[in-house]
Amino acid sequence: MLVLTLWPVNAIANPTFSVVVGLSKPPYVLQATDSGFEIELVRNVLQTMGKSAKFVYVAFRRAPKMLGIDDIDAVMTMNPRTFSDASRLSDVYITYQNVAISLKRNQFDFSSISDLGAKSIASFQNANKVLGEEFAMAANKSPLFMEVADQQRQPALLMRKRVDVLVMDNNIFNYLIHQQGLAERANEFSFHYLFPSSPYRMAFKDKRNIALFNHMFNEYTKTEDYQNLIDKYPLFTP
Repeated sequence: MLVLTLWPVNAIANPTFSVVVGLSKPPYVLQATDSGFEIELVRNVLQTMGKSAKFVYVAFRRAPKMLGIDDIDAVMTMNPRTFSDASRLSDVYITYQNVAISLKRNQFDFSSISDLGAKSIASFQNANKVLGEEFAMAANKSPLFMEVADQQRQPALLMRKRVDVLVMDNNIFNYLIHQQGLAERANEFSFHYLFPSSPYRMAFKDKRNIALFNHMFNEYTKTEDYQNLIDKYPLFTP
């Protein structure tokens, strides 16, 4: 309460807080229902800051530029590779684990990210920035490289042999194959853990919100409500 009491009034004066988020990437973001682990996490932390989150969905590639729009207050799922002004970024609030996924029957043996360059790849938008220079070089060498705005399309691209490899978060893939009736075929996939984890931050227009968000996030992670959220959306790396 001390933090809220002493915080400048104009930093929390607007109760409605417009937050840009990428298109559906379940279980983190469920656009149709304004829910998902990451959506609900951010909503709950902002609520402790006295703000009511309003989520604005855009293609992930467009998200970093949206902070320049007058009515936008923050952008979710950013890092220094996708958002150039590090002074507007919060501490890490969520971590994704991206993997390369192939069909087991192909018996691909990848020992490094650069090995992916010999295969056709379907990734998420901005992967060539988010996943670093080695992946960007592999994507450039790939005979076919596509970035998919709607990640729900990715499993079908692999199953129909449109691409050799998917690059995506392991939780998103696990969720989608269950939703798309492919869970019983889970043993047909090989997971190649080539990438380090991807920590993400919030980008705020008003820098005065950053320290408050960091503090409230840390406090929220100690609550029963946070544990209930994890139980609601079981993740490999919450």
